[in-house]
Amino acid sequence: MSQDNQAKVQDYDEFVDWDKRLANEGPFYRQLFEDNGVQSVIDMGAGSARHSIMFATWGLDVVAVDPDESMLAAARRNLERFAQDISVERGAFGELHGMELGRVDALVCAGNALPHVAGRDGLTETLADFASAVAPGGVLILHLLNHDRLLRARSTTIPTKVRAGEQGTKVFVRITDFTEGDEFIDFDFVTLFRDPAGAWSLTNRRSPHTVITADILARELPCTGFADLEVYGDHTWRQLDVDKDESIIAVAWRR
Repeated sequence: MSQDNQAKVQDYDEFVDWDKRLANEGPFYRQLFEDNGVQSVIDMGAGSARHSIMFATWGLDVVAVDPDESMLAAARRNLERFAQDISVERGAFGELHGMELGRVDALVCAGNALPHVAGRDGLTETLADFASAVAPGGVLILHLLNHDRLLRARSTTIPTKVRAGEQGTKVFVRITDFTEGDEFIDFDFVTLFRDPAGAWSLTNRRSPHTVITADILARELPCTGFADLEVYGDHTWRQLDVDKDESIIAVAWRR
């Protein structure tokens, strides 16, 4: 693994307070899965597989899929750490139909992974690919940033996070640029690191994200095999406030 990829993976797991996040999100997923009789799940864009591991502890058959080999390596390390047996597969958006995974009861794409699709055409292709992997009556759960709020506020920064540990202190900064036509939002992920001796260093990477609003999902999902869209503003089943909520959770069912 390259140093850049290793730093990206480490930053990802340090940026997220996983214990807090899973404690907050777990009841939502568990109720949704129980209400829909879910036994099998694909976690698409699984990253380091923390959601996949949580699902597996509930006795579900889980496949974690991610296009990034460095993330898959982190996922495998987490599987050993948490003593879970989960299938980990390399696959990009639009590739599930060719992976012979079979049809599952639920497909989850969380952690703002979905905006990494290649533009609006890429979104349509990806949602159709999701439909190929979900059994009729199965459930699709999408969790991503609320792009409506970002576009309306035109905010250029997202609140900074600080993580302090034995190896030093990291400051995570995200800066946004809005492109002409509002099809993409460019994110600069900047990490400032202060070592125990007080010396500072900086790493950064840029990631273009396809804009996906609630209205776009409402148009695209019925065209790609899903119905009965429900959109929430958090994991307490509260209806979305497009002007205020940081994230959106979209739930739809395979026709």
